[in-house]
Amino acid sequence: MDGWSARFVVRTAKSLEDTTDIELTPKNKRDHYVDTITAEVPLFINEGNIGLGIELLELEGGRDDGLGLVIVNGLVAGGNAEKACKNSTNGQGETIMYGDSIASADLLLRRRNNEADEMDVSSVQTECLGYDAMVNKLVGLLDPLNNREKIDSATVVLTLKRLRRRPKINIQLQYPPSQNLPPEMITLQPGDNLRMAMLQRGIKLNDPLAQRYDGKPTGSGNCGSGGLCRTCAVAVLRGGELLSPAKANEKKMMEDTPRWRLACKSWAGYGMKEGDVVIQVNPRQW
Repeated sequence: MDGWSARFVVRTAKSLEDTTDIELTPKNKRDHYVDTITAEVPLFINEGNIGLGIELLELEGGRDDGLGLVIVNGLVAGGNAEKACKNSTNGQGETIMYGDSIASADLLLRRRNNEADEMDVSSVQTECLGYDAMVNKLVGLLDPLNNREKIDSATVVLTLKRLRRRPKINIQLQYPPSQNLPPEMITLQPGDNLRMAMLQRGIKLNDPLAQRYDGKPTGSGNCGSGGLCRTCAVAVLRGGELLSPAKANEKKMMEDTPRWRLACKSWAGYGMKEGDVVIQVNPRQW
């Protein structure tokens, strides 16, 4: 798990005073991104088991300021985290995985007070801490459990940062028979605009047979991604669910050709999914 890195971020608060935070980030942002998830770990305090049961591995550390990079290296057999993950595999929440980094932790205590339940919440920030600093924070968070009188239940909610590979969307472009061109394959990342990706690869989209939806003169046949001229329309034969959904204006424009999409209003990788898309370029010429 050497794909992790950290960066300092300067933020301006409402008080106009700058604050500096440090956050996890992937070394290779082109191929990876950081996902944030939460995992609940109930603590079986009646059994005397008040620890999390998470093994940690320090990738970077030893600094005087306590900063570093620490990831989950495993779960203690029979520990609270392992029990929670077994429940998560049955569809009851997120699981904790090797390589995750704990960004923060909240302790939720339900207490009995005069026959009424009260909820106490305490939190610690652990993102980009070294091993010793992170352990001290987590152990300190659980200190209230040393006196379990009137505590009905205790749960730790972990905010985890997880390094994920960016999905890749393979798009096969098919050209009109009159152009006598073989199919071409391009690969896009989530968030790539279909029109811009095709133009950057020298693919001509301005169909001379197109007419502007608003009835104005076609001119060059290029509205500059305004979603008006329809010259960048493509026919999606397969994989349309991997493109961003069409909005109301585009649906109205394409109501007679429901399989067509405006390339300028289509972004790849919807829902961070990957797969294959088949597209006909200049569909009016088929």
